[in-house]
Amino acid sequence: MLCPYDAGRTAGDLKAIMEWMAMSKVIDLDKFREFFLTEVEEAYPEVERTDSLPEAIHKRAAEIGCYRLTLPVEYGGYGMSVTEYLPYLEASAEGPGVGRMLVHTTNGIWRPVHNFGNAEQRALLPKMGAGETVIAFALTEMTGGTGRDLKSVARREGDTWRLSGEKHLITWADRADWFLIVAATDDGSAKDSLTAFLIPRDIEGFEIDATQHTMGLHGTGHAFLRYKDMVVPDKYRLGEVGQGLEVALFFLDYSRVSLSTTMVGLAKRALDESVKFAKRRVTFGKPIATRAQMQTHLAMMHADIEAARYLVRHAAKLCEDGKDFTPQAATAKLFNLNMVGRVTDLALRVHGGWGYTREAPIERIYRDARGYWFEEGTAEIQQLVVARHVLETSAAA
Repeated sequence: MLCPYDAGRTAGDLKAIMEWMAMSKVIDLDKFREFFLTEVEEAYPEVERTDSLPEAIHKRAAEIGCYRLTLPVEYGGYGMSVTEYLPYLEASAEGPGVGRMLVHTTNGIWRPVHNFGNAEQRALLPKMGAGETVIAFALTEMTGGTGRDLKSVARREGDTWRLSGEKHLITWADRADWFLIVAATDDGSAKDSLTAFLIPRDIEGFEIDATQHTMGLHGTGHAFLRYKDMVVPDKYRLGEVGQGLEVALFFLDYSRVSLSTTMVGLAKRALDESVKFAKRRVTFGKPIATRAQMQTHLAMMHADIEAARYLVRHAAKLCEDGKDFTPQAATAKLFNLNMVGRVTDLALRVHGGWGYTREAPIERIYRDARGYWFEEGTAEIQQLVVARHVLETSAAA
Protein backbone atom coordinates (compact mmCIF):
# COMPACT_ATOMS: atom_id res chain seq x y z
CA MET A 1 0.00 0.00 0.00
CA LEU A 2 1.36 3.41 -0.96
CA CYS A 3 1.12 6.22 1.54
CA PRO A 4 -2.04 8.15 0.59
CA TYR A 5 -1.22 11.55 1.94
CA ASP A 6 2.42 12.66 1.67
CA ALA A 7 3.99 11.58 -1.61
CA GLY A 8 4.57 14.27 -4.17
CA ARG A 9 4.56 17.27 -1.87
CA THR A 10 6.49 20.13 -3.46
CA ALA A 11 8.84 22.72 -2.00
CA GLY A 12 6.08 25.27 -2.55
CA ASP A 13 3.73 23.15 -0.48
CA LEU A 14 6.28 22.97 2.32
CA LYS A 15 6.78 26.72 2.27
CA ALA A 16 3.03 27.30 2.47
CA ILE A 17 2.78 24.89 5.39
CA MET A 18 5.60 26.58 7.30
CA GLU A 19 4.07 30.01 6.69
CA TRP A 20 0.70 28.77 7.88
CA MET A 21 2.17 27.17 10.98
CA ALA A 22 4.08 30.34 11.85
CA MET A 23 1.01 32.48 11.28
CA SER A 24 -1.18 30.13 13.31
CA LYS A 25 1.38 29.94 16.12
CA VAL A 26 1.31 26.16 16.28
CA ILE A 27 2.33 25.08 19.76
CA ASP A 28 5.87 23.78 20.22
CA LEU A 29 6.40 20.15 21.13
CA ASP A 30 7.27 20.70 24.80
CA LYS A 31 4.17 22.81 25.41
CA PHE A 32 2.09 20.30 23.49
CA ARG A 33 3.34 17.49 25.75
CA GLU A 34 2.74 19.65 28.83
CA PHE A 35 -0.97 19.93 27.99
CA PHE A 36 -1.39 16.15 28.23
CA LEU A 37 0.78 15.74 31.32
CA THR A 38 -0.84 18.59 33.24
CA GLU A 39 -4.30 19.68 32.08
CA VAL A 40 -5.48 16.29 30.83
CA GLU A 41 -3.83 14.54 33.78
CA GLU A 42 -5.49 16.89 36.26
CA ALA A 43 -8.89 16.38 34.63
CA TYR A 44 -8.56 12.61 34.67
CA PRO A 45 -10.29 11.96 38.04
CA GLU A 46 -13.43 13.48 36.52
CA VAL A 47 -12.91 11.43 33.36
CA GLU A 48 -12.59 8.24 35.42
CA ARG A 49 -15.66 9.11 37.50
CA THR A 50 -17.96 10.04 34.59
CA ASP A 51 -16.33 7.98 31.80
CA SER A 52 -16.70 10.98 29.51
CA LEU A 53 -14.48 13.72 28.13
CA PRO A 54 -14.92 17.11 29.86
CA GLU A 55 -15.94 19.74 27.35
CA ALA A 56 -13.22 22.03 28.68
CA ILE A 57 -10.54 19.52 27.61
CA HIS A 58 -12.08 19.17 24.15
CA LYS A 59 -12.03 22.97 23.73
CA ARG A 60 -8.47 23.30 24.99
CA ALA A 61 -7.32 20.52 22.65
CA ALA A 62 -8.85 22.46 19.76
CA GLU A 63 -7.22 25.71 20.92
CA ILE A 64 -3.70 24.28 20.93
CA GLY A 65 -4.14 22.67 17.51
CA CYS A 66 -4.57 18.98 18.36
CA TYR A 67 -7.09 18.51 15.56
CA ARG A 68 -5.15 20.48 12.92
CA LEU A 69 -1.77 18.75 12.97
CA THR A 70 -2.05 16.72 9.75
CA LEU A 71 -5.23 18.31 8.39
CA PRO A 72 -4.45 19.92 4.99
CA VAL A 73 -3.85 23.65 4.92
CA GLU A 74 -6.87 24.12 2.65
CA TYR A 75 -9.08 23.10 5.58
CA GLY A 76 -7.31 25.28 8.14
CA GLY A 77 -4.85 22.62 9.22
CA TYR A 78 -1.07 22.62 9.64
CA GLY A 79 -0.52 19.99 6.95
CA MET A 80 2.21 18.14 8.84
CA SER A 81 3.81 15.17 7.12
CA VAL A 82 3.88 11.81 8.87
CA THR A 83 7.40 12.24 10.26
CA GLU A 84 6.65 15.80 11.40
CA TYR A 85 3.52 14.60 13.15
CA LEU A 86 4.78 11.53 15.00
CA PRO A 87 6.66 13.33 17.82
CA TYR A 88 3.45 15.22 18.66
CA LEU A 89 1.40 12.06 18.63
CA GLU A 90 3.94 10.25 20.79
CA ALA A 91 3.88 13.14 23.26
CA SER A 92 0.08 13.02 23.50
CA ALA A 93 0.28 9.34 24.46
CA GLU A 94 2.37 10.09 27.53
CA GLY A 95 -0.76 11.35 29.26
CA PRO A 96 -4.08 9.57 29.88
CA GLY A 97 -5.37 7.45 27.00
CA VAL A 98 -8.25 9.80 26.29
CA GLY A 99 -5.74 12.43 25.16
CA ARG A 100 -3.92 10.34 22.60
CA MET A 101 -7.28 9.14 21.24
CA LEU A 102 -8.24 12.76 20.56
CA VAL A 103 -5.11 13.27 18.50
CA HIS A 104 -5.00 9.89 16.78
CA THR A 105 -8.62 9.73 15.60
CA THR A 106 -9.05 13.31 14.43
CA ASN A 107 -5.78 13.29 12.50
CA GLY A 108 -6.90 10.15 10.71
CA ILE A 109 -10.61 10.44 10.05
CA TRP A 110 -10.24 13.44 7.73
CA ARG A 111 -8.35 11.28 5.22
CA PRO A 112 -11.24 9.20 3.79
CA VAL A 113 -13.56 12.21 3.92
CA HIS A 114 -11.07 14.33 1.97
CA ASN A 115 -10.27 11.64 -0.58
CA PHE A 116 -13.75 10.23 -1.19
CA GLY A 117 -16.17 12.89 0.02
CA ASN A 118 -18.32 15.31 -1.97
CA ALA A 119 -18.13 19.07 -1.46
CA GLU A 120 -20.73 19.01 1.30
CA GLN A 121 -18.90 16.26 3.18
CA ARG A 122 -15.52 17.93 2.81
CA ALA A 123 -17.02 21.11 4.23
CA LEU A 124 -17.11 19.32 7.60
CA LEU A 125 -13.31 19.18 7.81
CA PRO A 126 -12.58 22.82 8.75
CA LYS A 127 -15.18 22.46 11.51
CA MET A 128 -13.52 19.27 12.68
CA GLY A 129 -10.13 20.99 12.81
CA ALA A 130 -11.65 23.77 14.91
CA GLY A 131 -13.25 21.28 17.31
CA GLU A 132 -16.77 22.23 16.23
CA THR A 133 -17.58 18.84 14.66
CA VAL A 134 -16.69 15.29 15.73
CA ILE A 135 -16.61 12.43 13.23
CA ALA A 136 -16.55 8.80 14.45
CA PHE A 137 -15.22 5.80 12.53
CA ALA A 138 -17.67 2.87 12.73
CA LEU A 139 -16.38 -0.44 11.39
CA THR A 140 -16.15 -3.03 14.19
CA GLU A 141 -19.10 -5.37 14.79
CA MET A 142 -20.09 -7.89 17.47
CA THR A 143 -21.60 -10.32 14.98
CA GLY A 144 -18.81 -10.38 12.42
CA GLY A 145 -15.22 -9.48 11.80
CA THR A 146 -14.01 -6.52 9.81
CA GLY A 147 -13.41 -5.99 6.12
CA ARG A 148 -15.35 -8.43 3.98
CA ASP A 149 -16.90 -10.20 7.00
CA LEU A 150 -19.18 -7.28 7.92
CA LYS A 151 -22.78 -8.23 8.65
CA SER A 152 -24.27 -4.73 8.37
CA VAL A 153 -26.15 -4.46 5.08
CA ALA A 154 -27.36 -1.60 2.89
CA ARG A 155 -30.04 -2.15 0.23
CA ARG A 156 -30.59 0.50 -2.39
CA GLU A 157 -34.10 1.82 -3.05
CA GLY A 158 -33.87 4.51 -5.72
CA ASP A 159 -32.29 7.61 -4.21
CA THR A 160 -32.14 6.11 -0.71
CA TRP A 161 -30.61 3.15 1.11
CA ARG A 162 -31.93 0.98 3.92
CA LEU A 163 -29.24 0.10 6.44
CA SER A 164 -29.59 -2.71 8.97
CA GLY A 165 -27.01 -3.96 11.42
CA GLU A 166 -24.90 -3.00 14.42
CA LYS A 167 -21.47 -1.75 15.42
CA HIS A 168 -19.69 -1.78 18.75
CA LEU A 169 -16.70 -0.25 20.53
CA ILE A 170 -17.13 2.90 18.43
CA THR A 171 -14.86 5.61 19.79
CA TRP A 172 -16.40 9.06 20.43
CA ALA A 173 -19.90 7.73 19.67
CA ASP A 174 -21.17 9.53 22.77
CA ARG A 175 -20.32 12.93 21.26
CA ALA A 176 -19.94 12.42 17.50
CA ASP A 177 -21.98 14.54 15.09
CA TRP A 178 -21.27 12.26 12.11
CA PHE A 179 -20.51 8.55 11.72
CA LEU A 180 -18.50 6.91 8.94
CA ILE A 181 -20.25 3.54 8.60
CA VAL A 182 -19.23 0.73 6.27
CA ALA A 183 -21.86 -1.84 5.23
CA ALA A 184 -22.23 -4.66 2.72
CA THR A 185 -24.07 -3.68 -0.46
CA ASP A 186 -23.51 -6.97 -2.29
CA ASP A 187 -24.00 -10.60 -1.34
CA GLY A 188 -20.48 -11.52 -2.40
CA SER A 189 -17.26 -11.38 -0.40
CA ALA A 190 -15.22 -9.47 -2.97
CA LYS A 191 -13.44 -6.27 -1.98
CA ASP A 192 -16.03 -4.24 -3.93
CA SER A 193 -18.97 -5.66 -1.95
CA LEU A 194 -18.83 -2.89 0.69
CA THR A 195 -19.95 0.74 0.59
CA ALA A 196 -19.30 3.60 3.03
CA PHE A 197 -21.73 6.21 4.35
CA LEU A 198 -21.21 9.39 6.35
CA ILE A 199 -24.43 9.82 8.29
CA PRO A 200 -25.55 12.47 10.80
CA ARG A 201 -26.19 11.62 14.42
CA ASP A 202 -29.81 12.70 14.37
CA ILE A 203 -30.93 10.57 11.42
CA GLU A 204 -34.16 8.72 12.19
CA GLY A 205 -33.80 5.09 13.25
CA PHE A 206 -30.21 5.41 14.50
CA GLU A 207 -29.69 4.11 18.05
CA ILE A 208 -26.56 5.13 19.95
CA ASP A 209 -26.14 3.12 23.14
CA ALA A 210 -23.27 4.69 25.10
CA THR A 211 -23.30 2.10 27.89
CA GLN A 212 -20.23 0.21 26.71
CA HIS A 213 -17.62 0.71 29.43
CA THR A 214 -14.06 -0.51 29.00
CA MET A 215 -11.18 -1.66 31.23
CA GLY A 216 -9.12 1.41 30.30
CA LEU A 217 -9.22 4.36 27.89
CA HIS A 218 -11.95 5.95 29.95
CA GLY A 219 -13.64 9.02 28.55
CA THR A 220 -13.41 7.91 24.91
CA GLY A 221 -17.16 7.41 24.56
CA HIS A 222 -17.32 3.84 23.28
CA ALA A 223 -20.81 2.75 22.30
CA PHE A 224 -23.02 0.29 20.47
CA LEU A 225 -24.70 1.49 17.28
CA ARG A 226 -27.91 -0.20 16.11
CA TYR A 227 -30.05 0.41 13.04
CA LYS A 228 -32.79 -1.56 11.31
CA ASP A 229 -34.17 -0.49 7.95
CA MET A 230 -32.72 2.97 8.62
CA VAL A 231 -33.46 5.17 5.61
CA VAL A 232 -30.27 6.92 4.41
CA PRO A 233 -30.37 9.34 1.46
CA ASP A 234 -27.81 8.59 -1.23
CA LYS A 235 -26.20 12.00 -0.64
CA TYR A 236 -24.73 10.53 2.56
CA ARG A 237 -22.82 7.86 0.63
CA LEU A 238 -19.04 8.36 0.94
CA GLY A 239 -17.28 7.37 -2.26
CA GLU A 240 -18.63 5.14 -4.98
CA VAL A 241 -20.73 2.05 -4.48
CA GLY A 242 -18.30 -0.81 -3.78
CA GLN A 243 -15.51 1.46 -2.49
CA GLY A 244 -16.24 0.80 1.19
CA LEU A 245 -13.16 -1.29 1.87
CA GLU A 246 -10.94 1.26 0.14
CA VAL A 247 -12.54 4.05 2.18
CA ALA A 248 -11.95 2.16 5.43
CA LEU A 249 -8.34 1.36 4.55
CA PHE A 250 -7.64 5.04 3.99
CA PHE A 251 -8.06 5.38 7.74
CA LEU A 252 -6.74 1.99 8.80
CA ASP A 253 -3.44 2.15 6.88
CA TYR A 254 -2.72 5.44 8.63
CA SER A 255 -3.68 3.93 11.97
CA ARG A 256 -1.02 1.21 11.90
CA VAL A 257 1.69 3.85 12.01
CA SER A 258 -0.30 6.15 14.26
CA LEU A 259 -1.21 3.56 16.89
CA SER A 260 2.32 2.16 16.90
CA THR A 261 3.58 5.62 17.74
CA THR A 262 1.14 6.02 20.64
CA MET A 263 2.38 2.71 22.04
CA VAL A 264 5.87 4.21 22.17
CA GLY A 265 4.57 7.28 24.00
CA LEU A 266 2.66 5.25 26.58
CA ALA A 267 5.60 2.91 27.14
CA LYS A 268 7.88 5.94 27.63
CA ARG A 269 5.54 7.25 30.32
CA ALA A 270 5.60 3.83 32.01
CA LEU A 271 9.41 3.94 32.01
CA ASP A 272 9.47 7.52 33.34
CA GLU A 273 7.16 6.59 36.20
CA SER A 274 9.29 3.52 36.96
CA VAL A 275 12.49 5.53 37.10
CA LYS A 276 10.92 8.09 39.46
CA PHE A 277 9.55 5.40 41.73
CA ALA A 278 12.78 3.38 41.76
CA LYS A 279 14.73 6.45 42.86
CA ARG A 280 12.41 7.31 45.75
CA ARG A 281 11.49 3.82 46.96
CA VAL A 282 13.93 2.79 49.72
CA THR A 283 14.38 -0.74 51.06
CA PHE A 284 17.06 -1.87 53.48
CA GLY A 285 18.43 1.67 53.50
CA LYS A 286 18.94 2.00 49.73
CA PRO A 287 16.80 3.19 46.79
CA ILE A 288 15.73 0.19 44.74
CA ALA A 289 17.21 1.99 41.71
CA THR A 290 20.64 0.93 43.02
CA ARG A 291 19.76 -2.77 42.82
CA ALA A 292 20.90 -4.78 39.82
CA GLN A 293 17.53 -6.42 39.19
CA MET A 294 15.71 -3.09 39.02
CA GLN A 295 18.39 -1.70 36.71
CA THR A 296 17.94 -4.74 34.47
CA HIS A 297 14.20 -4.07 34.27
CA LEU A 298 14.76 -0.41 33.40
CA ALA A 299 17.39 -1.26 30.79
CA MET A 300 15.12 -3.79 29.07
CA MET A 301 12.27 -1.29 29.04
CA HIS A 302 14.49 1.39 27.51
CA ALA A 303 15.82 -0.98 24.82
CA ASP A 304 12.30 -2.07 23.89
CA ILE A 305 11.11 1.53 23.55
CA GLU A 306 14.08 2.60 21.43
CA ALA A 307 13.63 -0.34 19.06
CA ALA A 308 9.91 0.33 18.79
CA ARG A 309 10.43 4.00 18.00
CA TYR A 310 12.88 3.27 15.19
CA LEU A 311 10.61 0.61 13.68
CA VAL A 312 7.68 2.98 13.42
CA ARG A 313 9.79 5.88 12.16
CA HIS A 314 11.15 3.60 9.41
CA ALA A 315 7.61 2.71 8.29
CA ALA A 316 6.63 6.38 8.40
CA LYS A 317 9.56 7.40 6.22
CA LEU A 318 8.63 4.80 3.59
CA CYS A 319 5.08 6.09 3.69
CA GLU A 320 6.21 9.68 3.31
CA ASP A 321 8.42 8.74 0.35
CA GLY A 322 5.45 7.23 -1.44
CA LYS A 323 6.72 3.66 -1.16
CA ASP A 324 4.92 0.47 -0.20
CA PHE A 325 4.93 0.52 3.61
CA THR A 326 2.30 -2.06 4.54
CA PRO A 327 4.74 -4.83 5.66
CA GLN A 328 6.84 -2.38 7.69
CA ALA A 329 3.77 -0.80 9.30
CA ALA A 330 2.37 -4.22 10.23
CA THR A 331 5.78 -5.25 11.59
CA ALA A 332 5.96 -2.10 13.72
CA LYS A 333 2.46 -2.60 15.05
CA LEU A 334 3.08 -6.27 15.84
CA PHE A 335 6.34 -5.52 17.65
CA ASN A 336 4.94 -2.50 19.47
CA LEU A 337 1.87 -4.39 20.68
CA ASN A 338 4.13 -6.87 22.40
CA MET A 339 6.57 -4.15 23.46
CA VAL A 340 4.00 -2.06 25.32
CA GLY A 341 2.80 -5.22 27.06
CA ARG A 342 6.31 -6.13 28.18
CA VAL A 343 7.18 -2.61 29.29
CA THR A 344 4.02 -2.08 31.33
CA ASP A 345 4.41 -5.55 32.90
CA LEU A 346 7.94 -4.66 34.00
CA ALA A 347 6.78 -1.22 35.16
CA LEU A 348 4.20 -2.84 37.42
CA ARG A 349 6.89 -5.14 38.85
CA VAL A 350 9.18 -2.17 39.54
CA HIS A 351 6.34 -0.47 41.44
CA GLY A 352 5.52 -3.57 43.47
CA GLY A 353 2.26 -3.60 45.40
CA TRP A 354 1.98 0.19 45.20
CA GLY A 355 1.60 -0.07 41.44
CA TYR A 356 -1.52 -2.20 41.89
CA THR A 357 -3.36 0.62 43.69
CA ARG A 358 -5.47 3.33 42.07
CA GLU A 359 -3.18 5.96 43.60
CA ALA A 360 -0.30 4.92 41.33
CA PRO A 361 -0.30 6.33 37.76
CA ILE A 362 1.05 3.00 36.47
CA GLU A 363 -2.27 1.32 37.37
CA ARG A 364 -4.10 3.43 34.78
CA ILE A 365 -1.24 3.18 32.30
CA TYR A 366 -1.33 -0.60 32.59
CA ARG A 367 -5.07 -0.72 31.85
CA ASP A 368 -4.84 1.74 28.95
CA ALA A 369 -2.09 -0.36 27.35
CA ARG A 370 -4.36 -3.41 27.14
CA GLY A 371 -6.68 -1.63 24.73
CA TYR A 372 -4.05 -1.89 22.01
CA TRP A 373 -4.66 -5.62 21.65
CA PHE A 374 -8.02 -4.88 20.03
CA GLU A 375 -7.63 -1.51 18.30
CA GLU A 376 -7.97 -1.54 14.52
CA GLY A 377 -6.43 -4.94 13.88
CA THR A 378 -5.35 -7.57 16.39
CA ALA A 379 -1.86 -8.98 16.78
CA GLU A 380 -3.05 -12.07 14.94
CA ILE A 381 -4.00 -9.98 11.90
CA GLN A 382 -0.60 -8.28 11.92
CA GLN A 383 1.06 -11.69 12.11
CA LEU A 384 -0.77 -12.79 8.96
CA VAL A 385 0.30 -9.65 7.08
CA VAL A 386 3.92 -10.01 8.17
CA ALA A 387 4.02 -13.75 7.49
CA ARG A 388 2.58 -13.24 4.01
CA HIS A 389 5.30 -10.68 3.29
CA VAL A 390 8.04 -12.98 4.59
CA LEU A 391 6.82 -15.91 2.49
CA GLU A 392 6.49 -13.81 -0.65
CA THR A 393 9.90 -12.17 -0.37
CA SER A 394 11.58 -15.45 0.57
CA ALA A 395 10.05 -17.15 -2.46
CA ALA A 396 11.22 -14.30 -4.67
CA ALA A 397 14.76 -14.73 -3.37
